[in-house]
Amino acid sequence: MDTKAANVLQPAFLTTDRLTLRALEPADASPRYLAWLNDPDVLRFRGPKAFPSNYESLKAFIASIPGRGDLVLAIIQRDTGEHIGNVALNTILWVHRSAELSIMIGEKNCWGKGYGREIIRAVTKHAFGSMGLNRIWAESPNPGFNAAVKALGWKHEGTKRQALLVDGAFVDIACWGLLAAEFNPNL
Repeated sequence: MDTKAANVLQPAFLTTDRLTLRALEPADASPRYLAWLNDPDVLRFRGPKAFPSNYESLKAFIASIPGRGDLVLAIIQRDTGEHIGNVALNTILWVHRSAELSIMIGEKNCWGKGYGREIIRAVTKHAFGSMGLNRIWAESPNPGFNAAVKALGWKHEGTKRQALLVDGAFVDIACWGLLAAEFNPNL
């Protein structure tokens, strides 16, 4: 099945002005997605980059989502129907009403266009408003991600010093958090 056609037919879960977020599905295990998982630029600020990804591991990841209880959404450009990345609420701890946010925009031609901030705002609003979470957290060495969450009012909670190897040098990972009471959907 044509991945683009499949993306157009899937129901939207969340929408923004420019994007649709929908459940990540087996049909998303495409050559494009696999290319992101093996692209040094896409993986630059991500932990799992020491070993190549293959179709079997990608399919297994997608198949494992329901059993893990994570909210993993495909990011779709509304005007083109193209799958450009994923966003997730991982490590959801219902007793503590908290979750970790992670995002990957794999399509490099979509970098620097404000999509990250748009997606983070939508998922944060859903987490606090519809899921009843109290806290969302994230960790990243990526300057673009860190600027986006800071602009959205997230609080810098600490730094993991020299925690990730990037381009042959150890870099710090910024730790961020946001409480439901602090969320401003207008940012």
